[in-house]
Amino acid sequence: MDLRQLKYFVKIVEQRSMSRASVELHVAQSALSSQIASLETRLRQKLLIRRSTGVVPTEAGQALYKHAVAILRQVERATHDVERSGGEPSGPASLGLPVVVEDLLALDLFVAARARLPQVTLHLSEGMSYLLKEMVLQGRLDMTVTYQFEPSPGIVEHPLFTEMIYLVSPAKSGVKPHKEMSLAQAVQYPLVLSSPQTAMRRVVQAGLAAANLTVTALAEIDSLKTLVDVVEQGHAHTVLPASALQRQLKTDGGDSLVLTPLDISRNVVLCTSEHLPLGVAGTAVYELLEDVVRKALKERRWLGIGPSTGSPSG
Repeated sequence: MDLRQLKYFVKIVEQRSMSRASVELHVAQSALSSQIASLETRLRQKLLIRRSTGVVPTEAGQALYKHAVAILRQVERATHDVERSGGEPSGPASLGLPVVVEDLLALDLFVAARARLPQVTLHLSEGMSYLLKEMVLQGRLDMTVTYQFEPSPGIVEHPLFTEMIYLVSPAKSGVKPHKEMSLAQAVQYPLVLSSPQTAMRRVVQAGLAAANLTVTALAEIDSLKTLVDVVEQGHAHTVLPASALQRQLKTDGGDSLVLTPLDISRNVVLCTSEHLPLGVAGTAVYELLEDVVRKALKERRWLGIGPSTGSPSG
């Protein structure tokens, strides 16, 4: 396939308009249409549908779009690395961070990147862990921090750390601090939990399945702030990982929350694509993130968080 045709196709899909893509690319609309027609003939598939609301990809077009974005990104990365070979790392590098882990890692990584990789433009993307992993597979992100749950085809996982999971209770509930509580005991309390597709909920469901238990949540809330607010105001309990509770852990739970470690934990990993190699900038950020984690673990700055087997160590 012609790289120029892929570039045109991607721009049309993203702009949802042939005319807007024409303006962005500084290419006549008739030339764009001709190139897309040639691409459709080459692939023997209809790729775009023109509607009154705009241009949308067909199912075949959606499949091509994912590959085209990855291909163009790899070509751009390869060109940049060859042109800048021998110099210090430079150019863009992107990292996905799930909402819960962002507060733990983002600021330290940003500061370290400014000091040690001044020529690298770091892009941090926040989102749900499964969506971030999909973006890595599509080549839209270089790497993402996520949670080890089950193998994902095309994804390589590098262990970063293991974190404890806590029952988070309102102080007014009368729950007394425990050294540890079983998940079976925790689900006896009225719970608000995140939705089933989130990594935290999947950890809870796996623990329940292992114990042949079920739970009915009072509500499903994906917002971390709202979950904590609901608990602080005494409406329910919830289950959260150590990464989401560093402020509370460092103040012994404060006056509004009681934190009880559960008999479950989860592994946090750094994911890259098996098929799309990192460029120089991406590799430098990957190694820098390992150093940031290694330093935090060595200094024991994160409570309830420790090394994973095979994770960076001091």
